[in-house]
Amino acid sequence: MNLFSVFDPSSYYGMSLNWFILMLIFLFFPFKYYLMESGIMLMFKVLFMGVSKVFKDVSVPNHLAVNFLCVTTFCYLMMSNLLGLFPFIFTGTAHPMITLGLGLVMWMSFFIMGFMKNFKMSCAHLVPEGSPLMLSPLMVLIESISHIIRPFTLSIRLAANMMAGHLIIGLLSSISLISFFGFFGSLILQNILLILEFGVAVIQGFVFSILLLLYALEYY
Repeated sequence: MNLFSVFDPSSYYGMSLNWFILMLIFLFFPFKYYLMESGIMLMFKVLFMGVSKVFKDVSVPNHLAVNFLCVTTFCYLMMSNLLGLFPFIFTGTAHPMITLGLGLVMWMSFFIMGFMKNFKMSCAHLVPEGSPLMLSPLMVLIESISHIIRPFTLSIRLAANMMAGHLIIGLLSSISLISFFGFFGSLILQNILLILEFGVAVIQGFVFSILLLLYALEYY
């Protein structure tokens, strides 16, 4: 047993139940199938509409499809992060495998689509203003490499922030075994940290989605 063993996916009867939680998140999406909305569903609907309005202000009305994709990504990441705060629930967004999958697939789709839609404008976007014309092909290559780093930094940021909070909570829980006063001290600190992690879960999903939207708008 080590501190990082909590992030090891475990299997029962040949099924990876930890990864199965990533699919259960989609059960929270169909709001319209309920005849009467509960308080939780109404809260998610208000949050969804608020985030959608913020994303529309960042983008333009002609990019509704990209806006909807980023808002859906935000809702998925937020619910995945929040579910990971409950005991014995696997936090998929703490693994680079999940975050890199989201970041690379979406970013590469935008990158390739931009070059296929308007190759000339996409190359011109990669050339800094005031660069010599002879160096333009080299600048396109250099800027393309710098842009390729974007999905990695985007994904690692999300995984690192989610993993760091869980590791700190695990370290604080070990204090409770030292003494009676350590138990209450650990309990108070963990409650404070859980409140902070609740905010981190929402903010990290929003940051990932808004940066994904900004990257998408550069190639349109």
